[in-house]
Amino acid sequence: MLFAIPASAQLLQEKKPEPSTPATQSLPGDAQDVPEVPGISTTLHGWNAGITISGVHNSTTGWATLATPAIGYSFSDVFSIDATIPIYFYRLAESRSTHPKPNAELVNQRGELGDVVLGFHAQFVPHSYQYQLTGLVTAPTGDEAYGLSTGRVTFDVSNLFERTYGRFTPDVEIGAGDSSTLVNRTVTKDYTSLGPLAHFQLGLGIELFRGISFESDAYEQLPIGDQKIYGPSRHGNATVVVGHSVTEDNGFTNALDVPIDSHFTLSGYYSRSLRLHYDIAAIGITCVVRATPTTEDTPMDELFR
Repeated sequence: MLFAIPASAQLLQEKKPEPSTPATQSLPGDAQDVPEVPGISTTLHGWNAGITISGVHNSTTGWATLATPAIGYSFSDVFSIDATIPIYFYRLAESRSTHPKPNAELVNQRGELGDVVLGFHAQFVPHSYQYQLTGLVTAPTGDEAYGLSTGRVTFDVSNLFERTYGRFTPDVEIGAGDSSTLVNRTVTKDYTSLGPLAHFQLGLGIELFRGISFESDAYEQLPIGDQKIYGPSRHGNATVVVGHSVTEDNGFTNALDVPIDSHFTLSGYYSRSLRLHYDIAAIGITCVVRATPTTEDTPMDELFR
């Protein structure tokens, strides 16, 4: 969603360090959170901030344009925190009219906020692999009637394991929480959900040339018990779908990151839901305040995941 034209942003992934690399390098390749926040090197301790301006095309609702500012603080080589919030400049949502005209079933929405997401991260580099523990919590600041929030505080905890072989870095992610909003955050959804679920991801990151990186991931989202989906409504209230498997989803996501300079990254992704039968494509740009020093191997890295 970029300047009222289609665009979406992702974090540029840093060249994957060898297992012997010190813990000052951040974990690369976490495509789940790539489009939502700026990419910043964790070697820069202290405060940092950035913004992603992006455009996303959903095969069911069309184009949307949003900005996602983020701010974070790195306490050490291991621990960091961050906060992000999506701001929709433009999006299409179902009309809240009881009897909408056939050509007005989707209406323009502008200046809408999503839920604030608070992130807590701990990353380690054991002898033969890399590990990151991430905890996420949302504050219900979004519009529940248009599917941008459940109206409740939600959480997710995930474990990411990676190992680098030259230019290739396979990864496995296992997590659990109570909202699909915090799962596979590469994809900008037009709904939120509430209810316990487990999620899994298997991926492969590839370092190409001149800092350009590509990652492909397959994901699975498995609900546990009763679930509720909050979506748009034509009657002024959120549409709530209740069931045991209504939030189940699986598919794949492909992401490409192209560095422009040490402060800017151009990125895009394509995601296909095999179970829900929809496609999402996006392109955008990310800008960070404090860039990684040029003496490092790559111009940018991940802080927010």
